[in-house]
Order: sequence, then structure tokens, then C-alpha cells
Amino acid sequence: MKVAIVHEWLVTWAGSERVLAEIMTLFPEADLFVLFDRLPADKRGHLPKDPAGQSFLGKIPHIERLYRNLLPLMPAAIESLNLKGYDLVLSSSHAVAKGLLPLPGQLHLCYCHTPPRYLWDMTEAYFSRSLAGRLKRAAAAVFLTRLRNWDSRAGQRPDAYIANSEFVAERIVRIYGRNATVIYPPVDVERFPVKTGPGGEYFVTLGRFVPYKNIDRIVHAFRSLSHPLMVVGDGPGQKKIRSMMEGQAHIRWLPYVSDEEWGDLLQKARAFVFMAEEDFGIAPLEAQAAGVPVIAWAAGGILETVPGIRVGETNLSDDREPVGVLYNDPTPESLQEAVRFFVEREKRFAPASARKNAERFSRTVFCSRYRTFVDEQVRRKKENSRGETLSPVTDKGRRRVC
Repeated sequence: MKVAIVHEWLVTWAGSERVLAEIMTLFPEADLFVLFDRLPADKRGHLPKDPAGQSFLGKIPHIERLYRNLLPLMPAAIESLNLKGYDLVLSSSHAVAKGLLPLPGQLHLCYCHTPPRYLWDMTEAYFSRSLAGRLKRAAAAVFLTRLRNWDSRAGQRPDAYIANSEFVAERIVRIYGRNATVIYPPVDVERFPVKTGPGGEYFVTLGRFVPYKNIDRIVHAFRSLSHPLMVVGDGPGQKKIRSMMEGQAHIRWLPYVSDEEWGDLLQKARAFVFMAEEDFGIAPLEAQAAGVPVIAWAAGGILETVPGIRVGETNLSDDREPVGVLYNDPTPESLQEAVRFFVEREKRFAPASARKNAERFSRTVFCSRYRTFVDEQVRRKKENSRGETLSPVTDKGRRRVC
């Protein structure tokens, strides 16, 4: 069986790229197709040096800086990929990859990180900086409507869906009218040594400086708190957020850290602070893998990954093992209340409990569930093909790292 793996683009090493790398590890003989590839060699992990195919977007100079402005071209770009001759197509989609054109006899299984939020749920948050002015907004309204129409049709093309959380599975039902099997993304739990006990030197947060991450609100909250805060991240909102840190000696900014440095930071952290409605959210689970509790807004995938105490909750049984504190509103004031609530109960949060919870989302669990899903879908396809020669994916050449 010939296998193709399709991903949107390779620019940064983030959550979806980690999922892609695990899929490629499970299917090392598969060919990788992307819209374009600008990922540096030192950040590719298990990804191949060069994809088997790229779309016409890959020929555009400096595409890594321009691609967000080229959304109207992406449907045509994904449909231009030549996947002729492949029996099984595995897509990793957070934008348009699910919309590849199916060919007769192919089986297309889509791992959906999310239906595009900039089309369906958070358009204003994503485009608030770039759509200033009536003319720009009028033009955007036209192309966003066309993109929504295309995305709605494209959502019907995969034969089966995997969602990266129950939260995303519900969105897939709502937007595309399709059911999905939930398989949580892999967290490299073993990469993080566990803290020896509760407490630490500072609170820490990590994320892109984009509006929906609310890093500015986290910084605003800690301006009025005496606790030290480490802010890890960079992005379009850097100027605003750095200006908020001026004169705040207890708030420190690190624009970039390596995986090793991130693990070292977590060893000295009291808690990981989070204020985003993520579809899943790997960073809070990486913190838990290191034994660090999480203080998070109770929204999105966090409700599936952080079994925490709600702010104000008082009836706590001795056998309960909370790994964090959940607050109700994405505001600085709500976060401040949550931090104070956490500090008063800090000794309740055992590092071993956080690590135990993170292990539910390990690479081993992901690999087992993803492979089982694919094998089952291939078996069903074979049974329904009435004699077509669609053989199961074999173990030949597979690296047993999961």
C-alpha cells in the first residue's frame, strides 16, 4: 500500500508539527506533501529533509513571511497537489489540508487539529490588526465568505475524521456535520524530569504573542502581584507586551528557549499560567509532565487536560489529586484571584499527580491509538471494496520508537 501524508505548511516547530512527526514515524515509507516548506534543518525532528511534493506556493519568495496574506490562494494550492497512485492519504489539518481532492479508490483519513478558527469562531481576533479601514474590511468580507463556502464543502471530503480533543470533535459536528474519533496529540512526557516537590521561584507562561493567547492580560495581572513571572514567547504583539513589562523588575521576558531550556525553566516554576481557549494545548501538559501545576482559564481543551480545583471551591476530599486551578473569566482580575487561591493551597499540588495526569497523553498512547484507527479504517475499506487489492499497511521498515 502506497501512503501519502499531507500537512499544510512547514514554517515553525509547533504542536501540529509534533503530531506530523509522530505520524511520519509510524509510516516512515510514506511520502510527505505540503503547501510549502521553510522549516530550518535544525528544527525538523523526524521530518524528511525535503517533502515529496509542494504546491505552487512553494515557489513564492519569502512565503514564510507572506503566507497569512495568501489565504484566498490556499484552496487552489491544496487541490493542486498530485496524489495520484496513493492508496492511503493521511492529512494533518488545521486549515485546508482536509480539502485535498480525493481520487477514486483512495482512503483519506484526516487528523483535524481544528476547523479554521479564523473562518468560524475568532475572525475578529485573528484579523483585527490587518483589517483596519472600511475598504480592507469590505474586501475581507468577500474572500472570507468564499473561504467559508469552500471550507464547508472541503469538510465533506475526508472518509473519516480524527479530532485532537472532544472540544474539536464538537466543532467538527457543528461546522461540517461529521463525527470524529478523539485521539489526543502526543506529549513527549519522558523529556521532562519531575520536580522533587511543590513550590518554586516563579510563575511561568509560554505562547505566541497573538490576541487569543491573552499574554498581555497575564502580564497585566502580574503587574499588580508581587510574584515573579517568566514570559516565554514572541510574535506580533511583542511591542505592546514588552511596554507593559517596563519598570516591572519581577516580570522577565524570554523570546525563545530550546526544548532543553524549557525543561530547565519548568524545574523551578511554581505554576504554569494559561489564558487561551485552545483546541487542545500542549504547553500546559508539558508543564504537568515536569510536575508543575497549571492555573488556567476554564475553556476549550483545558477542561479535558487539567482536572483542577475551581476558584472558590472549598469541599476537597483527601483522595482527590488536583493538578491545577481553573478560573472562569479571561480577565486580569480573575487570574489574580486564581493565583491567590493557588498560593493558599500550593502544598495540595503534588508533582507526582501532575506527571501521572500528563502520562495519559504520552507518545506511546497516541501511537497505539492512531495506528489502531488507521488499521481499522483500512480493513473496512478493503471489505467494502469487493475484491480490490487494498492490502493492510505492513510493519516493514517501521521504526519502533513509540
